[in-house]
Amino acid sequence: MAKYKVKHTSIMHNGKLYKEGSVVELTDEQAQKLADFVDIVLETKKAEATSKTAAKTTNTKSNKTAAKTKTEVKTETKTETSAPTGEDSNGGTADGK
Repeated sequence: MAKYKVKHTSIMHNGKLYKEGSVVELTDEQAQKLADFVDIVLETKKAEATSKTAAKTTNTKSNKTAAKTKTEVKTETKTETSAPTGEDSNGGTADGK
């Protein structure tokens, strides 16, 4: 039995639902019946193992980099207002009227 990737839809096979992008093992006869909905996966075990190792290494490096570059920035803004010319701080005029 070969492995096939589901495309364009979800399929039900042996009572299990395989969503688009899932990999399912099918016989040649089953694959012919589902030819519009599956593509054969041409992957060797060695290539698969290598890609998993590369993904682990990349993720580890990315996580370390993200931890090092994370910074926290605090911004504080203070606003002061002053009374216009001719007014005191109580809102009245400075000439006593």
